[in-house]
Amino acid sequence: MEFDRFHHFANLLLEDDFVLTYSGYVTEDILQAIGDTLRQQLLVKAANKTQIRNLFSVFVELMQNVIRYGHEGPQPTLDPTRKKPVGLILVAQNGPHINLLTGNYVTKDEANALQQKVNFLNTKSAEELREIYHDRLRQPPDLSSKGASIGLIEIARRSSTPLQCVVEEAGEESCFTMIKAGV
Repeated sequence: MEFDRFHHFANLLLEDDFVLTYSGYVTEDILQAIGDTLRQQLLVKAANKTQIRNLFSVFVELMQNVIRYGHEGPQPTLDPTRKKPVGLILVAQNGPHINLLTGNYVTKDEANALQQKVNFLNTKSAEELREIYHDRLRQPPDLSSKGASIGLIEIARRSSTPLQCVVEEAGEESCFTMIKAGV
């Protein structure tokens, strides 16, 4: 990165009261390390323990989505021609809310499914989300799921603002997906 791009990036970061940013390879170990750092920052930035608990839960769910659904997968590869998985996380305070944003590459089918799930969850009330969550716990995971199929529901339940999902095409087979949750 050249100094002018770095300076522009630094100015963008300084526009908000940023708590944390990370860009790069994402694994469970990195999730743990970033989580430890985030927990320390939240003790200073968060309004109360409930907000800390909700923020941390949303953070973990978002990061696990990056790990599980990254188009190239979370494991390193010996093939230098294969794109390694990359994830981004940004935690920023804007007024009373702390926003969490993640981004990563997924297949086009996964991006479409993600956007549909986010749109569906945004139409539900807190009570409806609770019911969906408990119903989902009693069912086996979706065939396309790499977890318990409750991550997005949990994010929507703990978020104090509607979830936002933006998908940008990134070639023939993949899209860059971005999710934003506010707590």
